[in-house]
Amino acid sequence: MVDVRRVDTKGMMKDFMMFPWTARIYENDPAWIPPLISDQKNLFDRKKGYFFEIGEAEFFLAYENSSLVGRITAHVNHLYENKYDNETGFFGFFEAVNDPEVAGALFDTASSWLKHKGKKIMNGPQSFSIYDSVGFEVEGAENIPSVGLFHFADYYKDFAEACGFVKCIDWHCFLVKRVNYTQHVPYLDEVKRGLLSSTDAIFKNLDMRDLTRRVKDVQYIFNAAWEGNWGHLPLTDKQTEMIFSEMKMFITPEFTVFAEKDGKTIGFILTLPDINPALRILNGRLYPWRILKFMREAKKTKRVRTVIMGVLPEYHGQHIDEIFYLKAIEQGLLSDIWESDCSLIVETNTKMIHALKPFTPELYKTYRIYERPIL
Repeated sequence: MVDVRRVDTKGMMKDFMMFPWTARIYENDPAWIPPLISDQKNLFDRKKGYFFEIGEAEFFLAYENSSLVGRITAHVNHLYENKYDNETGFFGFFEAVNDPEVAGALFDTASSWLKHKGKKIMNGPQSFSIYDSVGFEVEGAENIPSVGLFHFADYYKDFAEACGFVKCIDWHCFLVKRVNYTQHVPYLDEVKRGLLSSTDAIFKNLDMRDLTRRVKDVQYIFNAAWEGNWGHLPLTDKQTEMIFSEMKMFITPEFTVFAEKDGKTIGFILTLPDINPALRILNGRLYPWRILKFMREAKKTKRVRTVIMGVLPEYHGQHIDEIFYLKAIEQGLLSDIWESDCSLIVETNTKMIHALKPFTPELYKTYRIYERPIL
């Protein structure tokens, strides 16, 4: 019999964080990228974590015959409630051994907690919010995810569907493989002659000395630009700070571009080197000797990921997003980058998907958010 308990001690929280390792779920899975334990500690800390300013969460562990066999969170997001509805609650950080009974017990426990919060629908995984880790992989689970994305056991989607969850929405990852300059010269020249001449915006690379101001620009533009996108919630100050504290050491000025007009920043694109394969060296811990090996390996990456991009709504239709993509590709050619990952893009964002088409992207991974009624 599966016994699910609320996490209420430091020892249990440590067990919660370390479960993917101790349960050996990904021991022979080459696509798994171990998360940094220090990041998890900050995220789960009720005093430090950004989520606890905007929501409430409970953590649960599942046991069977005294052995730890699974984990899950149940949470409510007050920003979501204010913007969308009061009926939807969420689950996240789901991990479990390959046992349907364990999965069912975890889902039911999360559902019960949400029911006591007055919720009628359970949506997930969202760990914790729409701009954190979302979804189970329904396509491309065999592929290593790019920086900032995660991989999960391939049976999780089967557990969700067996437990009555249905598709809510899909988020796609598109991969532009090594650009052949000769093949794309006509398109690149067309962009230079046409799109660049059609706007009086000025494009500038990031000056790291100006990072603090630029972070504020990113937050402001992103919150405005993504309004209307499925599930969008504005990034809070603390959330933005946490995101950039994790990315800061990997930001490359040449791949971080801002558009300005009349002295006003109107758009940006932030592309990061794909450090995920190198992260496996760390195995979740920032030991000095591992960090040195990690840094050496990270420099070998031949892939980048466009993590976040935005253009203020009043400047839509001026081809600024296409110009951002052009500049990312041109920089990739100069930097000997073989692949560019554009993700996550929600399936309803047809404008952004259309903007990628000239680069013949490959849909290489899809994450699905599920939902089911709370009875």
